[in-house]
Amino acid sequence: MSILLYYFVGTGRDLSLQNNTAKLNSNSVMIHSTKSPALFLLFFIFFSSSNLQAQTLDAFHAKKELRATRITKAPHIDGVLDDEAWKNAPIATDFIQLEPKPFSKSSHSTEARVLYDDDAVYIGAYLYDAPDSISKELAQRDDLDQNVNADWFGVSFDCFQDNQNGFQFIVSGAGVQSDMKIGKFSCGDGCTNDNDPSWDAVWQSSIKMMPDGWVVEMRIPYSALRFPKKGTQDWNFQLKRFIKRFNEKDRWSPQDPKLDNQILSWGKLNGLENIKPPLRLSLSPYIAATYAHVPNGTTASGEALFSNSRSISGGLDLKYGLSESFTLDATLIPNFGQVQSDNKILNLSPFEVKYNERRPFFTEGVELFNKGDIFYSRRVGGTPSGYYDVSNQLKNNEIITDNPSETQLYNASKISGRTNGNLGIGIFNAVAAPMYAIVKDTSVSDATKGERRIQTAGLINYNMVAFSKSFRKTSTFYINNANTWREGDARKANVTAAQLNLRDTANRYEYSFGGRTSQIFETDTISSGYTGNWSISKVSGNWNWSVGQNLQTDKWDPNDLGIFQGNNNINTSAGVSYQTFQPTKSFLQSNWFLNFNHDVEFKPTRFLDYGINWGFFMRLKNQWTINNYWYIQPTKTYDIFEPRYDGKIYEAPTFANTGININSDSRKRLQSYFYISRRWRDIPGFSAWTFIVAPSFRVNNHLSISAQSHIDLIKNQEGYATDNGINDIIFGRRDRTTADNTLRFIYKFNTKSNLTFVARHYWSKLVYNSFYKLNDNGSLTPRDWTVNQNINNNYFNIDMIYTLEFAPGSFLNLVWKNNLSRYDSGTGAPVNEGYFNNVSLLSKTPQTNSFTLKLIYYVDYAKIKKIF
Repeated sequence: MSILLYYFVGTGRDLSLQNNTAKLNSNSVMIHSTKSPALFLLFFIFFSSSNLQAQTLDAFHAKKELRATRITKAPHIDGVLDDEAWKNAPIATDFIQLEPKPFSKSSHSTEARVLYDDDAVYIGAYLYDAPDSISKELAQRDDLDQNVNADWFGVSFDCFQDNQNGFQFIVSGAGVQSDMKIGKFSCGDGCTNDNDPSWDAVWQSSIKMMPDGWVVEMRIPYSALRFPKKGTQDWNFQLKRFIKRFNEKDRWSPQDPKLDNQILSWGKLNGLENIKPPLRLSLSPYIAATYAHVPNGTTASGEALFSNSRSISGGLDLKYGLSESFTLDATLIPNFGQVQSDNKILNLSPFEVKYNERRPFFTEGVELFNKGDIFYSRRVGGTPSGYYDVSNQLKNNEIITDNPSETQLYNASKISGRTNGNLGIGIFNAVAAPMYAIVKDTSVSDATKGERRIQTAGLINYNMVAFSKSFRKTSTFYINNANTWREGDARKANVTAAQLNLRDTANRYEYSFGGRTSQIFETDTISSGYTGNWSISKVSGNWNWSVGQNLQTDKWDPNDLGIFQGNNNINTSAGVSYQTFQPTKSFLQSNWFLNFNHDVEFKPTRFLDYGINWGFFMRLKNQWTINNYWYIQPTKTYDIFEPRYDGKIYEAPTFANTGININSDSRKRLQSYFYISRRWRDIPGFSAWTFIVAPSFRVNNHLSISAQSHIDLIKNQEGYATDNGINDIIFGRRDRTTADNTLRFIYKFNTKSNLTFVARHYWSKLVYNSFYKLNDNGSLTPRDWTVNQNINNNYFNIDMIYTLEFAPGSFLNLVWKNNLSRYDSGTGAPVNEGYFNNVSLLSKTPQTNSFTLKLIYYVDYAKIKKIF
């Protein structure tokens, strides 16, 4: 280990660490030299320890087995286990804790049974408990996170037994459903999640309170699962229970918290015979009516002008099972009016803001496409490329009467599934319509004349193909290709990513290497770039570590269907962490981490930065969590993107940052999240503080109220201001004040109906104190600059959404959106005004109001066939 530490030079870029840091990211923790002796030592450790670790793992896992019982008459799903079918079925019991006391006996008994017939699998569970102690807060579907005060029971299936892909179905003590996929899912920038809650299925469940506990009854149709076509089926299988008042997680088949892959600990469900994958065909036609009141300019006297628009649209979502394993998802003329507005910010960085995907079609079943970080679904149907250029093309007396901010899709489709040999295949395609802004000459009195169209985007075809192979139970290989075609001579792109992740049979060590290529076609030129990475990691156990390297050439560009977050870099890093899972006198769980990071420019080769990151995460016995981190860059660093010109570099002074996150007990009616950070730079007068307070209050099991206030106070920050070309780049020292406040109300009428109200105000002001010229060596010298660069920026939006599931898979959505933005710069920026004066400014700013009524009706072929 001393050889390794000699070469460690550091990582730790994500400094917020608000959730936990229990697992190191193997793509961001690396070693200084690819030719070091440490590499050979790690290979030796990786392969020599595999057999020993496998024996240890097998000794722990005496996997449980349960036999499913075939029935001829299906039970009635009413939450009462009095049907004849339940009486003779084998019982799954003796649940074991995962948290807070791993391997201890569950505090309360659970008994579960599994039945099946030609159409579905049925789960019946009796959860013993004191009725008055059962937590029963209502929640939105798929929203049973740690902040919801509800007990729940769940079942998980890995039908192909590949130990890497599973389905999970949960029912809460209030009867709320949640379903998700289990596995490893990319969340961008190299991080992964263990589940994908965006996946949805249509299934039945019912609960009933009993004098000595509560009962869950579930019917999961085969159309909601994917399984091979063979006579006798054995599935990996797990039963789960959560008791909220203890924050107790129980498992039927014991799960080792030190194991990185939870599916490896699942038991087996045996005896499924002669079941056949059904014809999976469902249609979800929709109709939507929208009214919008939108500002579109001002009169000569400065009064706001508005336009009113009304539209009725329709479309169709389709799911079709091409085989027992592959599914076609398609949407025709989609309408996403029910999704929540983006949280826009004043962006001073050289990179675009990456927004979360909220559109259901692009969040569900895209795990194959997300591998490699070359698929940013917000590109599809995003803002037209020429949206912001329309105002520059106006002639005298012209105003903009219509300029759509979102590209209309003609259609989008994806095919995804997995073969019997554990080969995952995905195909994605979407066609975006040409987009136009409409401008009108106000000097023409005839309403039918004086209008013209300005094209803001041409026809675009997005295409992606993904292959992912699972082998040796826990190892994977994938290769993805993304292609973007634009009509005419417009830019076109082709990007490919491939990665091999090898794990030993005990799932303790992982060796990864891969790369990506990009080709950009513009007129008569072709630009090609690539990336490469490798890492070796210990991924399971109390002690974990990882070392590796990531290279990106100066021509690497995934920005057409992906998102560009930097290139021209060789990152080398390493890290180690120690995790505890057994309770002690002071805490229930903990994680201690130390990371190192080193960056050099790829072309030309020169030093950029290095840093050290360390800290800890703890879950206390009172169920509070605390996370503290420190990050330092002890020498000057160099930024190749802040100058906004290739070949230029900015020399940044030394830097340090510390922060602490605190989450209070989620079982309490009043709970809160607190965060505070302090940053230091070797700049005269520099200071930077961040404060976040996010309280939430559970009024009762129906109504919850939450708020968040995020304050940033920065003085004498250095950064790019403007330029007169590459030889006169202007930097400035500036003070920045930002306040981001959100208020949220959620009222759950019942398990099928809820109302959500979200109001957000974002304000940021920027005041420049002095200006500097950026020199060729990256240093700054004072510069006379009289042009006012101050900025005052406000965003305000309200989203109110009423959702009713009036039939399984069928929804009625009523949506009101109110939003405005006010951007003032230069001498017109009211930077001397305080926060509340900015709030008053909003009342004088034209607002956009839109109302959408959307009806979606789910039609299942299997159900229709059974009726007729």
